[in-house]
Amino acid sequence: MLSIADNELLTKVSAGTPTGDLMRRYWIPAVFSSEVEKDGIPHRTRLLGEDLLVLRLTSGKIVAMSPSCPHRGASLFFGRNEQEGLRCVYHGWKFDERGKCIDMPSEPPESNFKDKVTHLAYRTIERNGLIWIYMGPNQDNPPLLPNLEWNLVPQDQCFMTKRIAQNNYFQTLEGEIDSSHSGFLHSSFTDPFRLTTKQEQGMIYKMRDRHPRFEALDTDYGVLIGARRNAEKDSYYWRITQFLLPFHTIIPPYGNDPLFSGHAWVPMDDENVIALCFTYNPVRPLTDSELDFLRHGRHDGLETLHPTIDAFLPKIANKPEGAWWPKHHIDNDFNINWELQKTTQYTGLPGTWVQDSGMQETMGRVVNRANEHLGVSDTAIIRARKSLLNASKLLSEQGIEPTSVNDPNVYNIRSASVVIPKNSDWITASAQFRIADPRENFAAI
Repeated sequence: MLSIADNELLTKVSAGTPTGDLMRRYWIPAVFSSEVEKDGIPHRTRLLGEDLLVLRLTSGKIVAMSPSCPHRGASLFFGRNEQEGLRCVYHGWKFDERGKCIDMPSEPPESNFKDKVTHLAYRTIERNGLIWIYMGPNQDNPPLLPNLEWNLVPQDQCFMTKRIAQNNYFQTLEGEIDSSHSGFLHSSFTDPFRLTTKQEQGMIYKMRDRHPRFEALDTDYGVLIGARRNAEKDSYYWRITQFLLPFHTIIPPYGNDPLFSGHAWVPMDDENVIALCFTYNPVRPLTDSELDFLRHGRHDGLETLHPTIDAFLPKIANKPEGAWWPKHHIDNDFNINWELQKTTQYTGLPGTWVQDSGMQETMGRVVNRANEHLGVSDTAIIRARKSLLNASKLLSEQGIEPTSVNDPNVYNIRSASVVIPKNSDWITASAQFRIADPRENFAAI
């Protein structure tokens, strides 16, 4: 059971809170490159409780700045994106990518007032189709981007989507590192023991053993999580998940030539999260059939880990991330199909991410963890909470940053799923497969 104080510490992400200040030390993946065009319309987002505009200047530079003009507070969303700056249409004040006022035509020509006005703007970096924003204190010398493999491979090897969930970010993160739920929430009444291919063998082990034994280890990047199930008479099936500070996860893959998936659970504020989902192959481009599955879902119409292209409401004007609010949400009971629940599917909820979100949003916008009753299957969740809480407290109380803030290489890791002898140490036996290697060096069952 988490104390009320620690629950509040874990969930609050605005500036001035320990966890919010910790997250500002890291680069935040927020906006797809395709969402901003040169001299185009600003993209509205919200990160860590702050509304921001993200836009691309004439030169291609990316800008992230406050939407409120420092003159009289009018919205810069309506501004003119022109000639390397954003100009407020109210009185013509213009700001460059660092927030410097470079033109103030409403003031007399002899005035130097513009040299005294600055606007809130944050550093950005664009890599492989994704825009990252740094909201931390060291804007002149930010840390390097984390070496997360999914954002290092060429763009044709990685597929990304976004959706908004109406709950605190850590509720979604806890769902991703909870391997025990998948044997229930994501199951159907199809007989798993009829599956025969190696790619499906891991699913067979999961369905046979629905109470995995968890082990978790603190690392310099976050937490290494192992979920052990019985495999054959002399072996265990280990699904190895990664939690990477402050909000990244990588889930274990399946089969030969596997695709790796996971999320960045980016807090918009305390009560909403951007679920940025990725699927990638480390060594080759994604095939047309793989992309079709990722974009359009299962043949029976159910959603997968990624929201399909038609899983969203019409774009909502004047709302952060207005294109990414899903049509399956708490206000319509996630479009549950009760007949499907009776006949073919465990939940009746229309697919993987909807099943996850259905559980997480119904906990409440911010779950009251003082009412929980945690068991041994919650070992990973407990360890991940402690990891983030400890990092937040060390920064706020002693000024000590986690290693992962300034060492991008600690993120150069993968998840894995392996079958190993019962007398083997799972950490040692899986070590070679958890290193992100440009060669074909991974394990998945």
